[in-house]
Amino acid sequence: MTEKDQGSKRKREPRPTKFILPLGAETHPPEINAAEGNTENTRVTMVNQAIPKIEKGVKNSFLVVLYPPNAILGRKVDISPDKPLIIGRHPDCDLHLNDDSVSRRHAKVETRPEGVYISDMGSTNNTYVGDSIIRQRKLESGSIIRIGQVLLKFLSGDDAEAYYHDDLYRLTIIDALTEAYNKRYLMDFLEREIERNKRATRSSLSIVMIDIDHFKPLNDNFGHLVGDLVLREVALRIKSDVRKGEIFARYGGEEFTVLCPETELTGAAELAERIRLKVCSSPIKAEGNDIIVTISLGVATAESGKDYTPEQLLAKADEKLYEAKNSGRNRTAF
Repeated sequence: MTEKDQGSKRKREPRPTKFILPLGAETHPPEINAAEGNTENTRVTMVNQAIPKIEKGVKNSFLVVLYPPNAILGRKVDISPDKPLIIGRHPDCDLHLNDDSVSRRHAKVETRPEGVYISDMGSTNNTYVGDSIIRQRKLESGSIIRIGQVLLKFLSGDDAEAYYHDDLYRLTIIDALTEAYNKRYLMDFLEREIERNKRATRSSLSIVMIDIDHFKPLNDNFGHLVGDLVLREVALRIKSDVRKGEIFARYGGEEFTVLCPETELTGAAELAERIRLKVCSSPIKAEGNDIIVTISLGVATAESGKDYTPEQLLAKADEKLYEAKNSGRNRTAF
């Protein structure tokens, strides 16, 4: 047997995992600040969205359930011009929301000559319109309402039905809480990009898997409402570093992904590290607490011309993510 033949039988050594560690970091991330007192009164801030003006005297108005999915996602609830709509956890409520974060009789929506108003009914976790706690507020078409963990959208006017159908489409591809793409859209896009990558001769397709460190203790200490706020704020920080042509999606729970077409492994790892630094750059403020949040990231690449399935590429990135977590968290593995 020739030396060349012997060499061809040698097993290729697996590529060692590379880590990007935080400067001066210890092997464990900072402890989560424990919340003091009863978490029942936890407040969550929402970000204002652009909203069209309401037309006076229009009676065609309703609420749409945006989040969470188990709250009958996309459900449309008409608002009568003749009687108030009571929202709450009690089965007798007009809009029954069976969620522990919702009070038995949480809020009331009613039509008046000057428009549609929402009033809080002494709820435990408050009623929000946009980013403000309200006792009573006139609603404008497009207003986002938070009742406990449930997000509702108020629509009214001649174009209300058109907005409703637009929202239904968005709900099929967008996660309403974080405003990232959902897993369904990610998988569809990833399948197309992998097929394109097979035919490519130079560029590669990379993916970054992201997981929030110690998210369960955070939920246990602060409550699920603050957990939702952390998810939303982390998503906003990640999104600020995602470039045009890349796809940012919520993979599930506290996991996110960034899909990077035409990006080599080193380029994706650099993006992952910028994201990590952005997320942990400053605490997330909630209920008077400065909550320190860190993330772990795993990066994988499908080389051009190679045959991968979406599941195989995601599994490669997930493997690197768990290497990052098992090595102390708050770092990038690739």
